[in-house]
Amino acid sequence: MRRKDKYIIKGALVGIGIIAISDILSQWSDHNKRGDEFTWDNYDGERTLKKSLIGASLGGGIGYLTNEFKRTKENKNPFRSNEYLKNVLKDEHLKADSKFYNDVLKYRKKVKERLSKKFKAGLVTSPEDAGSFHKRTAIGSNYDLDIILPFQRNYYTTLEKMYDDVFETIEESFASKAKITKQKKTIGLTFRSQYEEDIHFDIVPGREINNYDLEKKLNLYVNPNWVWQKGSSSKSNVGIDKNLMVNKPNTRRIVKLLKVYRDRNKLELPTTIIDQCVVTALSDKNYGINKSDKNNLMNSMLFIAKNLRNKRIIDLSNSNNNLSGKLRDSQKSDIADFLVKDVKRIKQEPHYLKEIFNL
Repeated sequence: MRRKDKYIIKGALVGIGIIAISDILSQWSDHNKRGDEFTWDNYDGERTLKKSLIGASLGGGIGYLTNEFKRTKENKNPFRSNEYLKNVLKDEHLKADSKFYNDVLKYRKKVKERLSKKFKAGLVTSPEDAGSFHKRTAIGSNYDLDIILPFQRNYYTTLEKMYDDVFETIEESFASKAKITKQKKTIGLTFRSQYEEDIHFDIVPGREINNYDLEKKLNLYVNPNWVWQKGSSSKSNVGIDKNLMVNKPNTRRIVKLLKVYRDRNKLELPTTIIDQCVVTALSDKNYGINKSDKNNLMNSMLFIAKNLRNKRIIDLSNSNNNLSGKLRDSQKSDIADFLVKDVKRIKQEPHYLKEIFNL
């Protein structure tokens, strides 16, 4: 929730509380003066409600004016945007909660060892780390771990058998300790941690297309949407995805900032869209890398908005996959408008950067 909304809601609630209590006390006083007993039967709740609504309006108005006063005052002072964004990333560093981070690493070791032992004969390589944890774009407040199981081309007769075998193995190994779910292309494995956050893994079984060691390409099984439908397959270039952020420290920072922004503003924007759009936005053929993280962030937001409106974002690891297909047209439009509106406000008022991160 943005600061302005917080101030208005807080003001409205305070206004309701003050007026409601004042009216109840006023009614009690009136009855007392007349020598009447003040009870629920003669209490005028409708009068209190009407006055409380007036109090809500007055309180909300005071909250709005308070925010405007604070905003005007802030805009008169210098603002170091890069220093602010640096602090946002510091707060979201994976090791900010070192105990939870170490717990995650312990679970990762257990899961990989179990999968490696079970499928050693059929795997091209040992289970591999992937996703944001591998690409170093994970944020402390919300991350999971992707583990890829690259099977030999002829090890399973069908992709469905491969997927089901991995799912059954995970169930046998961890069902008593974790929640296990079939997902679109992956298998979800969620452990209840001793800390507030759960520890979640996405296990990705895939079968090599030709030579995985050289090409890093896999065929994945895609679960059907409905039980009466048949499953399908999807190609994935694991090499492209895993190397997306290699030697791109500036890009990684912006990806992490956009994930924080997405989560704190409750935007339904898939991580894959953020990753690939930021990489493309900050490439030399588009905006390029600016010295300012604030400018890189705004350029990436505008690039995402533009592509959402075009309704087509080609997956860099699979040219047949439209990443924006995960969103409804109304979602694409709403998110694009939200992004553009925030960029305009930041350009007008640099301090507004603090509001979009809800700090």
